[in-house]
Amino acid sequence: MSDLKIYAFIGLPKHTEEVIYPGDAVLLRAKDEEEQQVLMRDVALAVRGDVVKLSNGLIMIVTADR
Repeated sequence: MSDLKIYAFIGLPKHTEEVIYPGDAVLLRAKDEEEQQVLMRDVALAVRGDVVKLSNGLIMIVTADR
């Protein structure tokens, strides 16, 4: 069984006003929710990742560690 890795966080300006340390993950900032959805689809398809939308609206993309 492979481990999961957080590949990226996709946030809005409200998410990135504070300092966010994403660790090894990529942090992408979308200008609005529409762009956030587009970035989510593009990145998730590119890395074959699964999408998790957190309760605060931040989107996390996880992949199987290869």
